[in-house]
Amino acid sequence: MPKKPPSVDAALDLRAHPLRAQIDRLRDITRAIDPAIVEEWKWNAPSYRVASDYLYTFMLRPDDYLHLVFHHPDAPSIDSELLEGDYADGRRMVYLRGADDVTAKLPELTRVLNELVRRSQ
Repeated sequence: MPKKPPSVDAALDLRAHPLRAQIDRLRDITRAIDPAIVEEWKWNAPSYRVASDYLYTFMLRPDDYLHLVFHHPDAPSIDSELLEGDYADGRRMVYLRGADDVTAKLPELTRVLNELVRRSQ
């Protein structure tokens, strides 16, 4: 029988990331955007999807900033200075360096997430 993945809270408790407060803030904001967003522990990190379209996944290393990997199929077509990179597989990255950076970038991050959710429905 396959092993059940840990809950996101339990896995993060074990991980003891120094930016846990910012991680939890982003988790709360992401889940509040739309009830269709599913949070799960995938790829050893919190991941978010709508139906089968993954929005983003935290990359929990290194510990001194937050790295979000956007792998939604429409991420490359979203015009945002927040989304970095132009990878062949369509990934885009977001880097957040502490609480002040999260606060400053939150409106644009929310706009991008709303747009990706809209495109998944």
